[in-house]
Amino acid sequence: MIDRDLLSELQLTLIEPPDGGDTWPSLIWTRSEVLDGVNGAVRSLARDTHLTVTRTEINVAALTTTILLPTDWLATASIVWRDATTLQRTPLGPVDSFESDLAAPGWEVTPGLPLGYVDLDQATLTLRLCPTPAAAGVVELLYVSVPAAVAGTGTPLPLAEEFTSAVKYAALSYLLRKVGRLLDVERADYCERRYELAEVAAAIILGGWS
Repeated sequence: MIDRDLLSELQLTLIEPPDGGDTWPSLIWTRSEVLDGVNGAVRSLARDTHLTVTRTEINVAALTTTILLPTDWLATASIVWRDATTLQRTPLGPVDSFESDLAAPGWEVTPGLPLGYVDLDQATLTLRLCPTPAAAGVVELLYVSVPAAVAGTGTPLPLAEEFTSAVKYAALSYLLRKVGRLLDVERADYCERRYELAEVAAAIILGGWS
């Protein structure tokens, strides 16, 4: 779907004259607010469903404590550690510092074979391996990248047509929760449920029926 068509649909739903999202005569929302809602919806869908992933490899020196993630990183889908000498590959699971402390006391100062990765309590766009790698290796990273921004310029949305409704309802939920004379929590809750339905559909499409 073209982004301006989606913006017109939002205008019709919110009882605004449809013009591709250019004007909002009610003054309840601005064009920038609506685009924020749409872009937030696109990013949420990409992050929550892992519709598309990007692969990259990051070289890591021995004893490295901070690994920089790609600048377009949005969410991690999978990480595998590959030893630079033996080429042995070890899948890594997500952990936090508390879990790491319980499972491997001293993991920060006692190097070894990485078994997990910590990113929730690290600086933005960084992660740390647990334990700290004793030898050099490569992080094989599958990640969700930040989708192209929707600008309302007549370009296609950065996702498959099947998921346009998810973006529409997530954006509506955001807009209907704005404090003002059209605040409508009940309709916003309904829109959230429609978004969740699209999440389930995406999981079925990606993983198949079971």
